[in-house]
Amino acid sequence: MNAKRGLFAVAAAAASVGKALHRIDEALVRREVEAAGFKFAAAADFLRNPDDPRDATSSRATFRVDAFVLKFVKP
Repeated sequence: MNAKRGLFAVAAAAASVGKALHRIDEALVRREVEAAGFKFAAAADFLRNPDDPRDATSSRATFRVDAFVLKFVKP
């Protein structure tokens, strides 16, 4: 890897915009990180849980929350 390039990964609990449940919208994260100059490289689904109703705070949920993982590189 080029010494001037960087890698940035995000893992966060997924949510719809506007909810105050310690969650964040995946599209918002992607827009903000790309606006900072990073290029989207990959996504992983190993933390996904489609059965998460997304109505509980991620840190206090009694079930596995739906989460996303995004990988970015700094060109």
